[in-house]
Amino acid sequence: MVEKAALENVQDLVKLRMLLMKELGELKGNEELFRKATEEYFTANINDPNSYTAILKADGEIVSAGSIVFFIRPPSPSNLQGKEAYVMNMYTAFDHRKNGYSSAILKHLMQYCQKSGVNRIWLNASSPGKSLYQKHGFIEYESEMEYKFEKN
Repeated sequence: MVEKAALENVQDLVKLRMLLMKELGELKGNEELFRKATEEYFTANINDPNSYTAILKADGEIVSAGSIVFFIRPPSPSNLQGKEAYVMNMYTAFDHRKNGYSSAILKHLMQYCQKSGVNRIWLNASSPGKSLYQKHGFIEYESEMEYKFEKN
């Protein structure tokens, strides 16, 4: 059963996020600094009304999670309220895949967004994750652009 994550789940969320970053090849450099920053993020935001993290347990262990962050943009013709949600941190532990856990998390997040008055949900998907989102009605568009400030 999918449920809202609580403060006592932070260490499990950190563990899953570390596994996600390793799997994506993103975890380069100091893993301990990243682990600490991730712990601080979840601790500070787990009860923030502008974010929501869902978890799924198998045999008492958190094996799947996903998060959304809410924000308000200026209105657009297709979203007069401007309220949107960004899906992130979707991950299911390797040994628990192909059981529908990610689908259950995503459905839960989508229902939560709908109840919260969100008109648009968006995300960046990994190649293996795209089929999950397409199955649930997400449409793939061109990638976004970003700018990074140089470190001093």
